[in-house]
Amino acid sequence: MGALASLAYVLALVTAQVDLRVGPVDQVALVGEHITVELVIEAADDPEFVSAVDALLSWDPNRLELVNSSLADFPPYVFGFLLDPDGINADVGDGEALYTALAPPGASVSLFSDLVVARFEFEVLTSACVGLVPSSGLFGETRVHGVVPGEVITGTLAPHSVVEVPGTWADLGGAAAGTGSLVPQLEGDGVLLECEPYTVTLSDALPSTLGFLVIGFNSLNLPFKGGIIVPDLDIIRMFPVGPTGSKVFTGPWPPGVPGGMTLYMQVWAVDAGAFSGYSASNGLSGTTP
Repeated sequence: MGALASLAYVLALVTAQVDLRVGPVDQVALVGEHITVELVIEAADDPEFVSAVDALLSWDPNRLELVNSSLADFPPYVFGFLLDPDGINADVGDGEALYTALAPPGASVSLFSDLVVARFEFEVLTSACVGLVPSSGLFGETRVHGVVPGEVITGTLAPHSVVEVPGTWADLGGAAAGTGSLVPQLEGDGVLLECEPYTVTLSDALPSTLGFLVIGFNSLNLPFKGGIIVPDLDIIRMFPVGPTGSKVFTGPWPPGVPGGMTLYMQVWAVDAGAFSGYSASNGLSGTTP
């Protein structure tokens, strides 16, 4: 290889980027079941060459219990939760652990597609997530090493992997039909964990009317205008119903909401074709894990 070609090869290695992620992005499990989360590396520009991977895993030990880890497709030389200067791995069940995988000396891993570095088995205690954090302590880092000594080629760290235990949302009934006997429907989606996205969707309401989202910290279940007011009247938010009879409420779940808390919600809408001038959706409850 000529001098210019050698230099180009080295520069290509130096500027290489390898992304890290855990997956799958979403999975559903019952309490007590075991789930598997994979650590995956992927080359931004194929092929890339990797000599070592360090990954700082983070999870809530009150929600998931780490049961086991196993090497996957990375060459088996040195791997696992090794001793580290910061003592991160002194207790690998405390919600943070540094996993390391080293290729054999003088060798490297060629990335022509996604490669699973390791698999981690957890017992599900409740809804939770597993993620990668950039650093911990003085020496612990999430990083990928190339074949140039000392060169770190870490690219993007993808968002965490979410484990959802069914039962977060419940349909409580209590709807009142509107124009054309259409019954508005309220549905919830998402794990109600701090900063996780959630969505509450209204459909089948009277188009382009005025709606009221009622939110309560307890249930009321009071008969009213041909339906049932399901939530307590703690929060009432007025909003325009869209031209298709729908409305989406979405955002990140706020921090500081305690686990085991249930919120009750329902939509009432102005509707001249309803029995008493108002249609109502079903009541909906959302419970934090």
